[in-house]
Amino acid sequence: MQGTVPVNRAQRRANRNTNAQRVGWLGQLRVGQKLSLTAFAFAIPLTVLVSTLLVQQQSDISFTQRELNGLQQFAPLRDINANLAGFVTTALRGDQAGAQKAAASVDRAIDQLEAQVSPEYRERVQALRRDWKTLPDSIGTQPDLAILQTYAQLLNTYQRDLSEDLLTQSGLMLDPVAESFHTMEATLRILPRLSTGMSLAALTTEAGRREPGDDSAYLNVLRDLNVSLQEALASYNASVDRIVRADPDGAKGMSEAAQKLSDAVTPALADLGGAIEAGNLNGVDLQGIQNGALLQVGAAFNTGSETLARQLQTRVDDTQRARLLSLIAIIAALIVAFTLLIRLSRAIVKPLGELTRASRAVSGGDLNVVVPVQTRDELGYMAHTFNNATSQLRSNEEKNAAERDEAAKLQNNIGSFLDVTMDIAGGDLTRRGVVTDDVLGNVVDSINLMVDELGQVLGEVQKASVSVTDASRDMLSTTDQIVQGADTTTQETRRVAEQVRAVTDGFREMAEAAQQSAESARQALEASQQGREAVLGTLDGMQNIRREVQGVARRIKTLGERSLEIQEIVDTISRLSSQTNLLALNASIEAAGAGAAGSRFAIVADEVRKLADSSAQATARIASLIRTVQLEITEVVTSVEDNTREVEQGYRVAAVAGERIEQLGKLAAESAQFAERINAATTEQVRSVEQVSEAVQQIGQVAENSNESVEQGRAAARRLQHLAQNLLQSLSRFKIPS
Repeated sequence: MQGTVPVNRAQRRANRNTNAQRVGWLGQLRVGQKLSLTAFAFAIPLTVLVSTLLVQQQSDISFTQRELNGLQQFAPLRDINANLAGFVTTALRGDQAGAQKAAASVDRAIDQLEAQVSPEYRERVQALRRDWKTLPDSIGTQPDLAILQTYAQLLNTYQRDLSEDLLTQSGLMLDPVAESFHTMEATLRILPRLSTGMSLAALTTEAGRREPGDDSAYLNVLRDLNVSLQEALASYNASVDRIVRADPDGAKGMSEAAQKLSDAVTPALADLGGAIEAGNLNGVDLQGIQNGALLQVGAAFNTGSETLARQLQTRVDDTQRARLLSLIAIIAALIVAFTLLIRLSRAIVKPLGELTRASRAVSGGDLNVVVPVQTRDELGYMAHTFNNATSQLRSNEEKNAAERDEAAKLQNNIGSFLDVTMDIAGGDLTRRGVVTDDVLGNVVDSINLMVDELGQVLGEVQKASVSVTDASRDMLSTTDQIVQGADTTTQETRRVAEQVRAVTDGFREMAEAAQQSAESARQALEASQQGREAVLGTLDGMQNIRREVQGVARRIKTLGERSLEIQEIVDTISRLSSQTNLLALNASIEAAGAGAAGSRFAIVADEVRKLADSSAQATARIASLIRTVQLEITEVVTSVEDNTREVEQGYRVAAVAGERIEQLGKLAAESAQFAERINAATTEQVRSVEQVSEAVQQIGQVAENSNESVEQGRAAARRLQHLAQNLLQSLSRFKIPS
């Protein structure tokens, strides 16, 4: 187990390298770096938003500051209007000094305006300067009404248009705040119209009074001016009302100025309207217009300009204050956010660092690491889970140690059992494995039972082979006796044949020599007695041959039954070999399931399987040999049965020969008494002796045939004994328990 630790560490390092190759650049960053990157990712849009807000605020400040700058440009325009009106008034009255002084004031106001406007409007101012120079030239050369029309045209062409352009260029025309927009509308657009209109009305009335004659032309001009002045006054009052509704406190000055303006302009417009209706300009109060209405218009303009400047400056101040507060709030929020981020990072990185150090210690093999649980969030749950995991790993390590001890015991048991199985594979069937309490115990018990059954079967096979050997040995001794009897029978039959030939010669000599009939009869009697004894001996030999052949047949049948029993035993051994092979296969499967601990037991199972295969091959060879022996035994049984029948036939022939010899004895006994019938008797005896000779020859042939059959049975018995000895030799390698 110790040798596998470097391999596991190398494998873990390889897995880490593989994982490092698989993850992207984000996976290679630490948690603190990821949190910093997250904060940076959130800081970018926040910075963009803050920058946009600051830029927008700065844009508002710049826009409002541009409005203030544009408001300052209307002071020269007002001076131009006032000085133009003074120039025309003094010039029409014939006051040259006043006219020059007013003209100089107009030039200074134009210079001041040219210095303040942007370069794109300087040409307009220069054109105003050029056209304005034509007005003094018309004094004294044109009637007063034409001069007033030039004056009105100059105001409409340059002053009003230039005023609108300046309002647009400065942004006052596009002011987004309703209060300041209406203040601008009332002060910079309506009041200049009201001022120029009142000045034209006063100048037109004064010019009409100075010029006697028809006043219709002046009245028409005044009628138009009256309408425009009433509209301008109404528009001014409406704008002031809007300003008051928008800002009641800040619009008090404009409200008072508007009230005073209305109080001064309304009577003047009423007088002007009455004079127009009456067709008489003498009813117009010029002092009321010049000293009352125009002064109130100027006062309202000053109040409106101050109010507008104050509103714009207040907006600039508020915007700057809001920008400062926004910066302070943003900086404070960033400080709080970064402080919280640092604390959160520490709260996350510190437990993660402890978990990392603990995991490294666990990967190094130290399972006694405990991570302190200081929070109730996911990290605390992770630390609690890590502690539980390390505790489980410790318990698993203890279990693994116990399993290693059990595996060592199992390995020792397997080693011991391997020795036993090697002895069993060597043929010692007296060895038995020790049955333990582990998984090997069932296998050892099964193999012990198999070895017991195999020992019993092999013991029975040895007994059967010994019995076959003994039977074959008895069969060989019996066949030896049969051979000896057959040889004796052959010799006796030959001797009887010779005697029969001798008797035949004697009978022939008896026929030739009658005188020797008595002697021949005595000799014939003796010969017949000897022949009778020989035939009786032959009958006894044939009887013995008959009994021996029957005994051989019975033993051969018994041997066939024994071979059938051996076949059954061989079948039993074959079944046991198949079961042993199946058991070895199951043991191999169990050993494979046991892993490294069952590798040696797999070798044992393989040896048992090889032993089962060897047993199956041996039983197959034994079965083949037994089938061969059974076939040969069947042939021997058939041959013995045939020989038995031939012996029976020979016995019957010998019996017939015995009867004939007995008759011959009787004839020989009577030959002495019946010598006269010697010829007939001799002839009869010759025929009888010839029959006896044929019978003796048949007996000899039967004996020879029996000898051959016995030789075949003897060869079969020898082969059977050889097979039994081979079987015993094959079984001798097994040590069978007693």
